[in-house]
Order: sequence, then structure tokens, then C-alpha cells
Amino acid sequence: MHKLVARILVLVVLIFMLAGCLGNKNQETNQISGQPGDAEQASMNQQGAQQAPGTGGDAQAANQQTSDPLRPAIQQQAPPTGQAGANGPAPAPQQSQAAPKASGNDSGKAFAPVVPKNYSLSVGGYFPPFILTGLDGKQYSSASVFGANKVTLINCWATFCGPCIREMPDLERLRQDYQDLGLGVIGIVLDADKAQQAKTMAARLGTGYPHLLDNGSFGQYIYAVPQTYLVDSEGRIVRAVTGANNLQFFSGLVEPYLK
Repeated sequence: MHKLVARILVLVVLIFMLAGCLGNKNQETNQISGQPGDAEQASMNQQGAQQAPGTGGDAQAANQQTSDPLRPAIQQQAPPTGQAGANGPAPAPQQSQAAPKASGNDSGKAFAPVVPKNYSLSVGGYFPPFILTGLDGKQYSSASVFGANKVTLINCWATFCGPCIREMPDLERLRQDYQDLGLGVIGIVLDADKAQQAKTMAARLGTGYPHLLDNGSFGQYIYAVPQTYLVDSEGRIVRAVTGANNLQFFSGLVEPYLK
């Protein structure tokens, strides 16, 4: 009986020893073949999840951006100009869409900024824009009047002004002599409440150029009549004359601008 128990105990010890040897052999085999154990594999999986691009928090954020159609796609930013990127030299800077594109003839030229016009009744300023009714009932705009001529002579007058009436025949002859060279002539009646009287005077004097009725824009700034302005095609005042003059004077006034 004692021998049987002793044999069983020896057998049990041998079984445990054999199991221990097999376990050590498997562990040694894993170490030799380079395969990690369970603990090491779990650690490596965790590290890989943290380091791998497009996984974890980054993948979740990317999925949120892709699923939201209202959010614009995030574009990859190019490296700063003059620095090399990860895949090679930095790309050339792109032309801004806001900048105007130069044509073949304008290449290398700077684009001039838009300068606001200075409207005034002084030489060098731009004649104030207008849309006025003529004695003939038609509408006249400053843009159409100035744009149709190289220069336009504007004669501001009033029905009570004797010198204004006396110089008007010379202005009509001036128009006839130089209209083919690009001269335009208009009159502005400052006392527009005397429109019928002004119409009678213009017809009696035989003026063929239009007379426009001031709407209050000019009379308040003109203190002596007649007042004459010479305006270029862009509306800029190049000459200003106060007082009545004759044909010879007006011819010398306009000729330099009609060549």
C-alpha cells in the first residue's frame, strides 16, 4: 500500500516536471523565433494604435469631417515658399485670384489703382455730372455729351445778361468752324424759370447748339455770367473763362485741344 502511494506521488511529480519543461520550451521557442508573447503583443498593438496615422482620434475626426457635407474639404498646405517639402522642392507660388491677369501686351506692367474723381468747377477738376433737360425737351447727360467730343465748350448764361446774348452768335460760328474737328458746344441756362424767354432768345440768335436748363446744381456756384468752361472727353476742366469774348478769342482757346 505504501509502495503504491509512493509510486503515485512519483508519477505526479514526473507529470508536473514534464509540464514545466514543455512550458519553458514553448517560451524559449517564441523568444528565438521573434514572436512576442501575449503581454508583449498587447503592448505592441496599443502602441501601434497610437502611432498609426488615420486611426484612433484622427480617424474619428476625419470621419466627422467627411460625413458633414457643409464643411469644406481640408486642403493640404504647401510648405512656405523657398523651403523644401517632404517630397521635394517647394512648389512655385500661385497667382492670387484677386489680382488681375496681365495680357500679352500688359506683361510686367503695374495696374494703376482706381483714383476717385474730384468734382468741381475749377480747372483740373471734373465737371459735376448731370442729366438736364434741354430747351428742345430732350434729356442730356454729361457722359454722352463729353464722350462724343474731343473737347466741349460749356457756356453758362442767363436771360438777364446782355454780354451773354452778344457773344452767343460767335459761339455758334465757333461750333460750325470746329465741330468736324471734335468740338462740342452747349449752353446752360442758369435762370431756368425763364425757359420760354431763353428759348425765344436762342431761336432769334440762330444758335444750333443745345441749351440745357439748370436744375439748381450750377447757378448757386457761379457768381458772374457769362461763365465758360472747356472740358475734355473724360469730363476734366482744362480751361475756365469769366466774361464775354469774341470768335477770335474762343478759336485760340479751343484749337490747341483739337490737334
